[in-house]
Amino acid sequence: MRRLELLEGRCDPDRLDLEANILLGRHEACDLRLFDETTSRRHARIEVASDVVTLEDLKSSNGTWLNGERVDGPARLFDGDVIRIGDTQLRYLSGDGSDRITVVEGQANDDVQAALDPDAADPAVEAAGEGAIRRLRFVCDGAVACADAAEIPAMLGDLLGLMVEAFAPERALVCLRGAGGAIEVAAAHPEAATPPASSTLRQRVLEGGEAVLIRDAHDPEAGAGGKSMVRSRYRSMLAAPLKVAEGVLGFVSVEAESPDAYTEGDLRALAAAARQAALALRNLRALLGAREEVRRLQAVTTGEAPPFLGEHESVEAVRTLIRKAAAADSPVLITGETGTGKELVARHLHAESTRATRPFVALNCAALVEGLLESEFFGHEKGAFTGATDRREGRIAQAADGTLFLDEVGELPAQLQAKLLRVLSEGTFRRVGGKEMLPMRCRVLAATNRDLRKMVKDGTFREDLFYRLQVLELDVPPLRERTGDVIVIAEASLERLAAQLGRRVPRLAEDARAVLQAYPWPGNVRELLNVLERALVLLEGDTITASDLPQEIRERRVHDEDAPQVPSEVMTIREAEKRAVKAALEHTGGKKGAAAAVLGISWPTLNRKIREYGL
Repeated sequence: MRRLELLEGRCDPDRLDLEANILLGRHEACDLRLFDETTSRRHARIEVASDVVTLEDLKSSNGTWLNGERVDGPARLFDGDVIRIGDTQLRYLSGDGSDRITVVEGQANDDVQAALDPDAADPAVEAAGEGAIRRLRFVCDGAVACADAAEIPAMLGDLLGLMVEAFAPERALVCLRGAGGAIEVAAAHPEAATPPASSTLRQRVLEGGEAVLIRDAHDPEAGAGGKSMVRSRYRSMLAAPLKVAEGVLGFVSVEAESPDAYTEGDLRALAAAARQAALALRNLRALLGAREEVRRLQAVTTGEAPPFLGEHESVEAVRTLIRKAAAADSPVLITGETGTGKELVARHLHAESTRATRPFVALNCAALVEGLLESEFFGHEKGAFTGATDRREGRIAQAADGTLFLDEVGELPAQLQAKLLRVLSEGTFRRVGGKEMLPMRCRVLAATNRDLRKMVKDGTFREDLFYRLQVLELDVPPLRERTGDVIVIAEASLERLAAQLGRRVPRLAEDARAVLQAYPWPGNVRELLNVLERALVLLEGDTITASDLPQEIRERRVHDEDAPQVPSEVMTIREAEKRAVKAALEHTGGKKGAAAAVLGISWPTLNRKIREYGL
């Protein structure tokens, strides 16, 4: 039986009976799949006839070799022939009983002796030649650089330096995929070098995951980079993908102005170093991401807050009030429209207080099911209700000596308002189902976008609780009242968002600045951040222009086509709110999520209003 057997490398399967024509390559659909970046997706084909078996290269990047000679056309296979594709070697066996098996006597012992005895290794190293020594040193030094790396830019810079030292190129690059798949230069020699213009080459390395050797880009037979490389002054090139299991992260390349500057051995060395660097890059990104997440969680726990940006006098007034209120332990009621940054103010109140090193615990009163709010506040004992399989600490206990922030406090149901008032008045609380009275040691900050005074008059919010929470009151101004701060906030936010997305900080073009300043921002800072993040994710270049912003922002419309129309006749706020909710539900066909978004409220808040108004 005719067959192929693996001698070196990795392939699947490692033995294949040749009963019909087969395809060899890196693609998963190949009959014999090769696991080597230096091979093409569909690299070579073996055709089986009744009495003749032939091997043919399929215009691969790095060629197919038969018994040490490159295959230029269909080549007949004979028993014992050795096929080499990249680092993979296969033996063809005809199965006629005349299999030729070569045994190199003493080779294994010589290898062991060389490994144990440096003096015995010297002749072997010298016999390998300067090129092999140079490549070996490059791969080993690259492994050390990757293992020692603590920061991504430093590692990529070290890799670039080793590439320049090993291959002496006129141009060398380490490029990474940025947001949206854009190619960004992470390290370059010389510093102003730009990525190769060849889209064909990029596709083969980045999309195909191939390591490519171009011996002479000006030779139509030897070149593989397309017309753009023929026009380039660089004639020789090596390029290898930074490839991990999840995909290709980028590529490395070296280029020379002379032809035939690099060999297949150079390509294998660069591909090996690129694999090491890709793994180190992935691990460093995961490590740095984990560190950032830890930092974020620590910031959430301790209340660490980003700067409260703005130069308007109203913002400065807020900062002054924060400094004064932070020094006291009195409750603070933070008011303002949705998206103005009320939680940010709360975090600054905590961060500038004597409780800054203690926990900061936030609870959105509108985001929880009414029946679970009491347990969230006070905790519960095991067996207190169905599903209470263990004792659970509530938010008051979790806040300990720190700060408890009650967001959307106007959404608290009447029963819980009474219990919260009792806790604030007496300074003690009890877990649901418990008997022990526990001390409440945390400071309480509350926030709302509703008019609590009006709710007190309407009887929907307890007056005594309102005055207990409103010892100090701090109102956060809407963004439309401080339009001069829009660009300040936008530029600072772009820096933070770019860092999170791992890309360069984009520039805001003048037309984009004009659009951002002209828009009234009904969703305030939160809406501005959403618009900027969307633009940054979809951005292909380094500059955000007006065309990168949503159409409704450019046209200065405040979602006119989506907003429910409040009747113009005089009516109570309650009646206007009821009609607005009804109009939003009619406009969205009863879809509550869409209606809540139109109204600028949460889904639980909308559900409560539907029940309240009998809709």
